[in-house]
This record gives sequence, C-alpha cells and structure tokens, in this order.
Amino acid sequence: MAPGNERVADDLRASLGSDRVFDDEITLRTYSTDASPCFVVPKAVVLPRSEDEVIRTVRLCAKAGVPVTPRAAGTSLSGAAIGPGVILDVTRLSSLEFDAAASRVRAGPGLPILELNARLKDRGAYFPIEPGSREWCRIGGMVGHNASGYQSVKYGQMRDYVLGLRVVLADSTVLEARDVLLDGPAWRHAVAQVPALESIRADLEDHRDAILRSRRPVKKHACGMDLARIAARTAQGVFPLADLFLGSEGTLGIVTEATLKVVPAPAAKVTLLLLLERFDDLGPLVRELRPLGPSALEGIDGDSLDVLGRDAHGIPPTARALLLVEFDEGDLDAIADRVIRTIAPRYALSAPAEVASDPARQAALWAARRALFPTLIRRPGRRRPWGFVEDPIVPAEAVPDFIRFLSDLAHRHGTVAGIYGHLGDGNTHYRPVFDPTDPEDFERMLALRREFDDALLDRFHGAPSGEHGIGRIRGETLPRVWGDEVYGVLQRTKAALDPGGLLNPGVLLTSAPWYETWGGLESREPQ
Repeated sequence: MAPGNERVADDLRASLGSDRVFDDEITLRTYSTDASPCFVVPKAVVLPRSEDEVIRTVRLCAKAGVPVTPRAAGTSLSGAAIGPGVILDVTRLSSLEFDAAASRVRAGPGLPILELNARLKDRGAYFPIEPGSREWCRIGGMVGHNASGYQSVKYGQMRDYVLGLRVVLADSTVLEARDVLLDGPAWRHAVAQVPALESIRADLEDHRDAILRSRRPVKKHACGMDLARIAARTAQGVFPLADLFLGSEGTLGIVTEATLKVVPAPAAKVTLLLLLERFDDLGPLVRELRPLGPSALEGIDGDSLDVLGRDAHGIPPTARALLLVEFDEGDLDAIADRVIRTIAPRYALSAPAEVASDPARQAALWAARRALFPTLIRRPGRRRPWGFVEDPIVPAEAVPDFIRFLSDLAHRHGTVAGIYGHLGDGNTHYRPVFDPTDPEDFERMLALRREFDDALLDRFHGAPSGEHGIGRIRGETLPRVWGDEVYGVLQRTKAALDPGGLLNPGVLLTSAPWYETWGGLESREPQ
C-alpha cells in the first residue's frame, strides 16, 4: 500500500477504531468483487455502526482526496459496489422502526429485505419489492439501484415506496431528502444547507422539455436518476429530493436511513405453471395474461430449462418455455379458472397447466425460478453465461418480438443464451454463453453487444437496465439512452453535489468500455 493510502487507513482507524477499518490483503480481495464480472481493488474497507461514523469517514476521505464507494450486500450485477478507494460497508446500519398508523417503516441501509418482511408479517404488512437476490440484498443497495423484482408487474419498483431518505453528501452534510414545496420554508432550508440544489433545480427547469421528451415508453428503468419524474414534479411546484438519489448508485450521496411505504399483506395467492411446447408462444401468452392483473409473470426459455435441470423440477423434455403466473387480488378461483379453461387451451402445452393455492406448493414452484440464476452461473466449461447484456427492458407490447430477436441474436453470433425474466413489465434477463478469454469469442461478444444496443435503443425503444443498474457495464450507453442534452444534466447534477468526483467514481456516468474492469481480461482492446 502506498504511504498516502496507508495514512488514510491509519487516520480512519484513529477516528473510528481498529474494529471498523480493514486494509489487510484478504479483506481487500474480498471487497474487490461484487456479483458482476468486474474487479477493482480498494484501498481500505470501513464498517460503520452509526451515521456519525459515516460522516467521519466521508470527511476524512474528502480531506485526503480518496474516493468512497457505499456497499451493502455486494449483489450488484453491474459493478456498482466496488471501487478504487474506501469501501463503506453499511451492513451494520440495520435499524428498523415500524409506524403502523402511517403504514411506513424507517430502515437502515444495511437491513436485509427478508428480515424486513419477516418482522412485518405478524403485523399484517408487507414490503412488495423483493429482488431475485432477496436472500442477500439490503435496503441501501435497493435504493441505489431503484430495484424491483418478481412482482414488479403489479407493485413497481423502489421509487414507488421511498417516502424519504437521510443522505450523507460528499461534503459530509446530512440532507433530509423528501418532497418539499418549492415556494415553502423546507425548500429554502434545504438550499441554505445545500446551495447546489438551487443550480440543479434551475438546470432541470432550463432543460425540462428535453428531459420529458427523453422518456422511453417502458414501465420502469434503472438507468440513473429519473430526471423525467423529477422534472414533472418540479413543474407542479414540488421537488422530490429523494428521487435524486434513487437509482444514482451511490454517486451522489450515501443513504443512512430510508423511510418506506408498506402495504397490507395479501390474504391469499394463486400460482399457475404453464409449460409451452413452442418458445414463440411465450410472448403472446404473456400479452393475454397481463389484463387479468397478475402480481407476477415470470418466463424461462428452453435452453435455460436445460441448464436448470428438467428432471429435478419435473419439466418435460419437449417444453420450450415455462411461464409462472401469480395473482394475489380479486376472485382468485375465477381468475385461475379463466386461465385454465379459456386461455391455456389456445396454446400447445407440454403438460396440463398446474394451479397451486397451497403455500408449500407455491414455494416449490417459485424455487425453480429462484434457482435459475445461481444454476446458470455455475454452468460447467469455459463458455459461461456472462452478464454484459443481461437486463434490458422494452415496452410490454414489444415483448414477443424482442424475445424472438434475442434468441436469433445469440444463434447468429455462434452461441446460445439464457432468456428469462419479468416478462409482464417487459424486463428480460439475457445471458449469452461465451468465453471472454478466447479472442474469437471476445470479438463475438463485442459484435453482439453492438447489435444488441442498436436494436434495443432504436428498434425496440427500450432501455439497457430495468432493475440491475448501469454500474460499470452499461455506462457507455447512457448518452444514447437519454440524449446528449439530458445526459449533460445528469453530469452537471453529479458535479454540483460531488464536485470532487469522489463518490463511487467509474460508476454510472462513465464512458469506459463495458469490459474495462472485467477480471481476467486485463482491459483487453478489440482486435
């Protein structure tokens, strides 16, 4: 470790204690990766136990010019939870207060989502955003990525439930980020506390028309701050301050507490399993089911079923697609009967459609879906399902054509791909199988990525991330997603709140190639 870096770690230890700061080789290697293929070795890792310790860490790092990357469970699939400076692991900030009268909770960024819902269950309440990594993910990372999950077709994403945030800014100021009236005392107080907010507001106003035109016709996205939503609210005289930090991936501030809306727990659910003989029927079937109001619509293609293991899950060898659909509201028996008697017979099925009302059987059906991603990434051999195009979202009506495009794209570039995801809202997970250390396969990856980006953005009018974020893997696409004018607003917002560029550098607003920080590629340049 360089002398300057060692001094920062020593200063942090002097301020926080030796049980909070680590810079040994094993810890640094552990925190140099997240759930993405990216690899960046930090200088030190800090595990604060309070907001005050977060503030002291940020202040010391700013004085030394050392970057800070907030990290919760490290489940980022886009490389947003690793960084070259100090990793601020917030998992010990896991407080929880429940306000039953207001149907809200105040939660620390390190609180696991499963723990939150376990503690809400006895109170008849529920927080409906449960990502596929729910066994590990925590509130802070979900805020940073504007996460969603299996039930996003009905319940949306984090932005629909965040009522307020406490955020430590780059200059160590603590901002209470919530909706404030622009002509009221709360806004004047916020600007007195953080003068940069006024320049951000003026910039949004100057470019409001371009921002609103930049909106893509998708139900959700995780492509940075939702400027269109903010611009629309400010036009109504309200600045939704929390929205600045939702989806910002730790580049604008460090969340130390989130106030979240919760909903009543569903009284009952019904889950249906449909196994299709034809992959091309998956999109049309999803289109027929959406008007019935499902709470989840999950699809898996035939190649992914092969990897998952058909025998282990009782999947017939002829099935080329699986669709899991769940309802948690309305006359569940009547809805299930309509699907079984009216809709399903119009499609060739590999087995009779199954209806599950028993929680144990429902859990077993969902277990197969939840096992898919872990099983895919453990695929044997040098060719693996890499996540460099894995989280696109398109308008829901475009899903059938988009699924066919993805399948054909993989075949044309000499490979196969896992295709699965939250098809009810147009969010697909796409994992082509390649060996990026093979020069020929790497060239195929580059070519596939170029064609994928062009089709997604121009032909399908989609966005590169529905829920997993931009991180280091998709940053170079953002100017095309939002246009140069709106991208400039994003850049100036970052510069206004973090003029030194010390919060999570290399993430979100980056022009670096998607492969630059991939471990084992040594920043390989195209041939």
